[in-house]
Amino acid sequence: MVVYTDQMFNRGTADTSLTQMASGVSSTQGTYSPQLDGNLKRIDIFVTPQAATSLAQQGRVELSQTNWRPNLLRFPFPGFGLATAPQAFAGSQMIVSYVVEQPVQTDWPITGNDIFFFSPVTPNLIVVGTFTG
Repeated sequence: MVVYTDQMFNRGTADTSLTQMASGVSSTQGTYSPQLDGNLKRIDIFVTPQAATSLAQQGRVELSQTNWRPNLLRFPFPGFGLATAPQAFAGSQMIVSYVVEQPVQTDWPITGNDIFFFSPVTPNLIVVGTFTG
């Protein structure tokens, strides 16, 4: 068994409606395909401000895959107030982790969506998965 982590999605805009995230490390919206058949064990959501004027009070990441049961997983995350220096927690990002036990296959693309609430301004979001294969 192989254990690996991979950046599944990212987003650098303040989405106030549910919006598809960019795939992997790209800047293009799209789905994520696992590197190996196996299981998605955990996701980590990284939330950071882009500037001292950034603001993100709260949000949610949704992952969906038609072969999963349930096929839609919702992960709320806390945000940050106005990011004046020092940003977030002394310049560090906020990380929220969730345990997930879902099968994955290289030919089963995963869709990732995000939304921020309460007038967000320039937050960054990265979703990292831990997999077994």
